[in-house]
Amino acid sequence: MTTHSFFPNQSRSVLFAMAGDDCSLYFDLDALTPKQQADHLSNVELTAMLQVAHLYIGKPTDHVAMFDEFQCSPWRELLAFYHDAFHRMGTHPIVAQNMHYYPSSDFYANVADNKPNTDLTTIYLVSGSNAPLHANEQALEISREINSKMVLARNAQEFGIPTPQTLVCTKASLGSQAASSFVREHGEVMLKIMGLAGARNVTSIRSIDEALAYLDEYEPEMEVVLQRKLDTQAFTEMTVDLIISDDDIRIANVRKILFADGLWVGNLIGGSVELTEAQRAVLINVGEYARSMGYVRPEGLNCGIDYFVSAQETLVTEINARWTGGLFPAEMSKRLGLGDTDVVAFFDTVTTASVDRYRDFLQAHLYPQPGSDFANVPIGFSPFPLQMNGEDVVFVWHMVVGDLDAFKSAKRAALGANDMPTAEVLSVVV
Repeated sequence: MTTHSFFPNQSRSVLFAMAGDDCSLYFDLDALTPKQQADHLSNVELTAMLQVAHLYIGKPTDHVAMFDEFQCSPWRELLAFYHDAFHRMGTHPIVAQNMHYYPSSDFYANVADNKPNTDLTTIYLVSGSNAPLHANEQALEISREINSKMVLARNAQEFGIPTPQTLVCTKASLGSQAASSFVREHGEVMLKIMGLAGARNVTSIRSIDEALAYLDEYEPEMEVVLQRKLDTQAFTEMTVDLIISDDDIRIANVRKILFADGLWVGNLIGGSVELTEAQRAVLINVGEYARSMGYVRPEGLNCGIDYFVSAQETLVTEINARWTGGLFPAEMSKRLGLGDTDVVAFFDTVTTASVDRYRDFLQAHLYPQPGSDFANVPIGFSPFPLQMNGEDVVFVWHMVVGDLDAFKSAKRAALGANDMPTAEVLSVVV
């Protein structure tokens, strides 16, 4: 199989092709609920940032599939700036002539019809939407199994994977004694359904009525996971990427998850984010579980794991057998040779009126900036404006090396009051 979620740094030639695959893993894209439709569209537009980041992830001779929207001004000029910035930071990006553009609607069908000749095609996730590329029903079924929160809940004990207390039920059975007792016992629980990444399919509830309200659009047979909500005063939420191959399972990076307004927005990466041997053993065992279910290729596949750590416990909450958002800044950190230097990477928004000012801000503080308090590392951006608080904005993916407070001060001086609001609420506690 030459199309899969291959880990970066392949020696063979690669086409990177990613465009919002989470929802189609379990759902028919032609039969989504209104909320799913909105979330899926948002996810597709966000993954445009991944397409930009592929430029530094790949070798100069690799190829990347990108949305047509990147060819329109001002995004064409901004993309050229990012490509040049990757060069100047020393990442040796994919050459410009190997950037290929396709309509964002029916993206994968268009890629399949006009695909550059490479040894491998790296996709975000084996899913329904990218079937024109992988054309492998067995791999799709494995992907559905290993990424399922419900399957993990049922299998965890047998495979020795520690998880928070969990109950699997259906929407129709939420009124049962078992579900009611579970919510009463734990007070506040996490409700999880199949669907999208970035916490869009997860919410916190305190009652069955809250659960039913959240699930209002879904059919009675929809499966639901109820899981004890962990106290963030006692637990820290973490994530890790594994490389799973036929003869090896290795930890590629470890990150502390950063949230804003309940959604994943970024990661802390560096020497202050470490694993104990006990935590490492738990995570490698999860990799063994994923491999036993068939998630493996000789070239090495990426597999993300979300988990919580306390002084006494390591509890696994999700397996993401795919590329992860945090993989991109972790790989950037490696390409810049940052070693154990702590960096913060996050999603944010910039008003379309401030795009030129944002580019100038990136340029003025572009890594490495020796002797400065901080440096900017651009990762990606999306060419899809959206309305937020009455203004047109676009998403940007930003990494800060150095003093986060110094970055915030410089950002305030350079940009408008409504630019990069997430940066203002980011705080890092090591």
